[in-house]
Amino acid sequence: MTMSPLRGRPSVFGEDMGAARLLIVDDDETLRTSLCDAFRLEGYAVTGAADAQEALPLIQGTTFDVLISDLMLPGIDGLSLLEKARVVLPEAVIILMTGQGTVESAIRALKGGAYDYILKPFKLEGLLHVVGRGLEEQRLRRENLALAEINRRLTEIDEIKSHLLSAITHEFRTPLTIIYGWMDLLLSGQFGPLSGGARESVEAIGHSARRLGRLIANLLAYVEFERREAAVQEQIVDLGEILRQAATQLADEYAEKRVRVEFLREVRGASLRADPEKLILLFSNLVENAIKFNRPGGRVLLEAAAVDGTATVTITNTFGRIPRERLARLLEPFTQGDMTLTREAGGLGLGLAVARAIVEVHGGSIAFLDAEQQGSAVTVTLPLGGSAAREGPV
Repeated sequence: MTMSPLRGRPSVFGEDMGAARLLIVDDDETLRTSLCDAFRLEGYAVTGAADAQEALPLIQGTTFDVLISDLMLPGIDGLSLLEKARVVLPEAVIILMTGQGTVESAIRALKGGAYDYILKPFKLEGLLHVVGRGLEEQRLRRENLALAEINRRLTEIDEIKSHLLSAITHEFRTPLTIIYGWMDLLLSGQFGPLSGGARESVEAIGHSARRLGRLIANLLAYVEFERREAAVQEQIVDLGEILRQAATQLADEYAEKRVRVEFLREVRGASLRADPEKLILLFSNLVENAIKFNRPGGRVLLEAAAVDGTATVTITNTFGRIPRERLARLLEPFTQGDMTLTREAGGLGLGLAVARAIVEVHGGSIAFLDAEQQGSAVTVTLPLGGSAAREGPV
């Protein structure tokens, strides 16, 4: 918005709101007429009134942006008019003029809600400036109120979204548990042997069910962290075992993608005080992400080390370099490196955001690194706790 405050009311959010409406009240007809003409030349919509009795019905029927009134009026004086106008026009810029000003009347005027108090005689340029400045402040107040209302509504919508996601994830878990149960019974032969084709079909159902389970786990974790309701069940866990479980959970994923998951270096006996379920979700998210954005024949490399009370795990994807301009957004919820409609990899874009939340709640850090050639890598650093760690072979 570049409009001068002296040329009518400025627009709000780019919407043309028309000329600012002024009411000028003065029993001096010559002054009143001169001011009305001057403000009309400046682009304002101006109405004049000789006294408060004439002004009050106008105020009741029109939303004026500015009220300029003489302090000394016949009958109802300017201060009384100010009090009545403030009730009807709470946002109006009210300016009082007087040729017999006192400190007491000035204080009363300002306490009563007047924007400014001008002594006669005054220069027209000065009054124009005061009106323009008042309208600019009025505009800013309106914009701030509008922004506050937008923020309130966004917060309300965010709360609704949070409750909805929480309800959805909890409701999904029950039927998914039933699917797991019947699937295990079928595969175990409780209802008789399965033919080769039937077994493959049930295993495919299991693969999809496990993938859905990870999506639900991420949704639930996201909602819990977002609402600060995440419960961390700490216990002493072995980092190497956590990494092995995370990789094992994804066996179907890297088999389907024809990607190899390799441990370059694995720590044994590295103990952390952490929530095992959340750590498995953390590393399965990172490994799944590396698998998802890889290519057939590619590798996902896991390297872990424990030094000076700190465990470091680096997961490298040998294909699929992430553009630098997208790195900063990857840890935001519902975001992926490729967010186009034609992207090859599916998912909700929550895995990395949940991973960051889990790392941070455990007092660690997560960072993306430059990998060799076309790959990308992510490093997680966590504080060790419990028994001393030593590096060992895979």
